[in-house]
Amino acid sequence: MKIYSIIDRFVFLPLGDLVYGSCVVSKLKELKRNDMLSEQEILELQNQKLQKLVKHCYTTVPYYTKLFDSLGISPEQIKTRDDLKVIPILTKQIIRDNYNDLFSTAIDPSRQRRSSTGGSTGTPLKFCIDNAEWSSWKASTLRAWEWYGLKIGEKIFSLGGNSINQKKTLFTFKGLYDRIIMRNYKFSSADVTDQCMLSHYKAFVKLKPAAVRGYGSSLYIFARFVEREHLLLPPIKVVLTTGEVLLPEYRRKLEQVFNAPVYDAYGAGDGGILSHECLNHNGLHITEESCVIEITDKQGKVLPDGQVGFVCTTDLDNYVFPFLRYHVGDMAYIKKELCTCGRKTRLIGEVLGRSGRLMYNKQGVPISPTMLPFMLYPELDYHNSEAQKLYNKIDRFQIRQDEKGDLQVLLKLKDQADDQDQFDYVLTNFRNHFVGSAVELRFVSDIPTLPSGKEDYCVSEYEYQES
Repeated sequence: MKIYSIIDRFVFLPLGDLVYGSCVVSKLKELKRNDMLSEQEILELQNQKLQKLVKHCYTTVPYYTKLFDSLGISPEQIKTRDDLKVIPILTKQIIRDNYNDLFSTAIDPSRQRRSSTGGSTGTPLKFCIDNAEWSSWKASTLRAWEWYGLKIGEKIFSLGGNSINQKKTLFTFKGLYDRIIMRNYKFSSADVTDQCMLSHYKAFVKLKPAAVRGYGSSLYIFARFVEREHLLLPPIKVVLTTGEVLLPEYRRKLEQVFNAPVYDAYGAGDGGILSHECLNHNGLHITEESCVIEITDKQGKVLPDGQVGFVCTTDLDNYVFPFLRYHVGDMAYIKKELCTCGRKTRLIGEVLGRSGRLMYNKQGVPISPTMLPFMLYPELDYHNSEAQKLYNKIDRFQIRQDEKGDLQVLLKLKDQADDQDQFDYVLTNFRNHFVGSAVELRFVSDIPTLPSGKEDYCVSEYEYQES
């Protein structure tokens, strides 16, 4: 394993950069140099990158050129992150309405990587990133893994929605990158039957991974199966969770069953947010070299540290499709104090708005809320281009389960005049997973927030009594 890690770090990873046009190696070196910067040094680095980005946006991105001119804003006015407040909030709806005008005219189209959110806040979104942004994501992740003693090249067992239809992507460059460089072996959390869990267990034992990674709820389902069946697991170094709120009871169960520490992460591809727990578990360290995080009210007023508000991010690395003061859709707060580990990056204390609570069907089978957005694709196939076209017609969605276990699927379409019959497959997908539940598909003009003000996409009043 040590030999593979060395070859991976010094041969495969640089080769991946060369072939993919990325810069993970240089980004990782940069982040490791910055790991213990002072608060002032971090701020100066952010401000330098921010000034460069804002000038680029004004000069080459039509949306920002028009916005700045209409408000009388000069790029020279924005010298520090505190000056960002003069820029209005960017929302998902604004992005949809101005999609073509948000591309930089100065960036070669070959650098564009089309992407979309998985709908983890109930609002799908198409956007683009560039090679530098993608590289920052990989480098930030690898730096955090090194904090935990996990080396690049050590095997990772991943369980989550992104592994659906894995066979279709295995022989693409991305599939090979995941398997050879990241050593990331992906397994689907779509099927949570005992038969599938047993298959995952056998693969786990055969693989002997150094780490387990995935949605907290998906790993929790797997851990409960292992515990219930009194199965033995080979030792691992660490459990890595991401993609949704990690509930305390899930963390406890994962630590108990896997006999390893759990470290959580929070990120948002739309907006370039990257944050990771360190060994001290004091919160999520923001990768401040790559993004500026503000916590604001709905209008964009910055709230003091410790107060819960909307996560507002400025992506410092995405030059092809820039995000300035973008409301991600989550709610969180910045901790007042710094971490005891010695790092001076600010800490996200808690993220709200991404459901981590399991749902249950009437047979008591747990279903991860992270799987629900995939049920809005025909046959759950989010890789298929035709399936993506249908999904991208959805503006917002919400899944509600009442106290009897029956469901309502609320869809707000971008075009209210669109043919609703083309979404009949949604009923089939949900009925297949929630056997015995009545499922109603409703098309609505708006989806109200919860009484708390949150915009959760997954709401359940059904309390299945676990054995």
